[in-house]
Amino acid sequence: MRMREVAGVLLIAAVVLVPGAPAAAGTKVTTKPELANQCVSIRSASAGVIVRTPDGYRFSKDGRPAAFYLKPISLRTTFIYGGPGHILSSGGPTRTGVQVVDAVDPAIEGSWVFKPAGGGRFSISSNAAAGFLTQVGSKLRVTGIDRPLPKQTFSVSRAKGCLPYPEASLGATGKGFKGTNKNGTVFGFADSHLHITANYRAGGRVIDGESYDPLGITVALGGDAENHGEDGSLDVTGNLLRTGLPFGGHDTSGWPTFSGWPTNGTNTHQQTYYMWLKRAWKAGLRLTVAQTVEDQPICEIEPLRSHTCQETPAIISQVRRLKGLQNYVDAQAGGHGRGWFRLAYSPKQARKVIEQGKLAVVIGVESSNPFDCSLEGGKSDCTRKMIDRRLDQLRSEGVRSMFLAHWVNNALAGPSPEGGIKGAFINVFNKYQTGSYLTVENCPDPAEGEVVEALSPLEIQILSNYYPKTAYLRDEPLPEYPDTPQCNTEGLTPLGAYAVKRMMDRHMLIELDHLSEKSREAVLEIAEARNYPLVSGHTGTGGA
Repeated sequence: MRMREVAGVLLIAAVVLVPGAPAAAGTKVTTKPELANQCVSIRSASAGVIVRTPDGYRFSKDGRPAAFYLKPISLRTTFIYGGPGHILSSGGPTRTGVQVVDAVDPAIEGSWVFKPAGGGRFSISSNAAAGFLTQVGSKLRVTGIDRPLPKQTFSVSRAKGCLPYPEASLGATGKGFKGTNKNGTVFGFADSHLHITANYRAGGRVIDGESYDPLGITVALGGDAENHGEDGSLDVTGNLLRTGLPFGGHDTSGWPTFSGWPTNGTNTHQQTYYMWLKRAWKAGLRLTVAQTVEDQPICEIEPLRSHTCQETPAIISQVRRLKGLQNYVDAQAGGHGRGWFRLAYSPKQARKVIEQGKLAVVIGVESSNPFDCSLEGGKSDCTRKMIDRRLDQLRSEGVRSMFLAHWVNNALAGPSPEGGIKGAFINVFNKYQTGSYLTVENCPDPAEGEVVEALSPLEIQILSNYYPKTAYLRDEPLPEYPDTPQCNTEGLTPLGAYAVKRMMDRHMLIELDHLSEKSREAVLEIAEARNYPLVSGHTGTGGA
């Protein structure tokens, strides 16, 4: 294979990112920085402070102030947390307004909006009941009017004795580097391939755990059994990828013990909770490519899923989830733009973020059918107009980096085969999607390729018991492969060459990985003719 220099190492400079990016969502600081993640007491001008009583809360002029931890759950809304089982929330109606009660479990409806009301005071409105927190005698009520009255404004003071809202510990201290080196370059390390939104892959019910949840870590990392079963036996895809067998089990304990996961031996659990990513940022991570990911064939054969298997809409939902994460991190810091997680859409933006000592996040796409250019029964409805339309759509959402192929042949290019039982499982996806198993040939160079395997008739039989949509494969002939490393016979198609050139016209980062040797060589030829840099950020599959 001809070796050419690939510009993946230049990611820290983000040299080919598109200028003229969309502005990040939100332009106004709506969460007061002095309130975010602080322990406070709340005082009425005439009735004293809020105190806790055996049956709830009331105002008192001489009681001990209740200590509340203010946990932002968005740029606008906040939990008023009084400890486990004590989340201030709205309850049922009374003659004097809606009751204010303790909620045991977190819910969006239990959040509040703090707004400055002048004189250092705040109005506090309920996200569930239409109205403001109101002092009615010694009682807490929610009453609805257009503008807060004096009895609906409160002073908020720092307090002690709070139990912080449940969260993963950071486990890192110290002041990070910001600015530039003496020669003007930026400093830090890059992770060019990170699946922050992996839990949305394969239809959204295969990978358990979220990178963040507005309701907190108890929801984000506490519900493995819901998808995988109490003993992990419903994690069929995870079992197949771990052992090659669909049956098995695992400890489903996530938060708070984490005795079962995360672990590096699983493909079906969240590995990038935002606090873990924050720890990496504290250690010097300054640039990452957040690879959104979906594979239509595995999504379609999964018995359970939460969203569409069409890849472009699925990818866009993940892009918007990344924007939501940026807003959530900002909220924890007290407002828009204050957080350490910053989406970057241009070289200038990425450099500015890194100079500020924050994490620049580029949005990428790793999917089996980019632009929805799939092969079904060996045919495709993909056109140049469709590629242009999807490319413009993804770019407008903020995508700046893309793979041309992932696991199966598509209308653009062939992928590089994977070896072992994982590769045999993936080959079933190719058969399901395209109508045929991968066809292989001797590689151009002896150092290339993988020993390609196929499932046995018994394995197909067992597989179809768990994935009913593959039952027809029992009657289909199985492929036979040499026991020497092989390469995919499929290369870059004319549509694929068009897509590459259009991506270059839009200054997109183009990933070489996962491409078959033929596909990769063809992309390199186009790039060489245009003097265009490419990226090999994955390197584990078909890496240059």
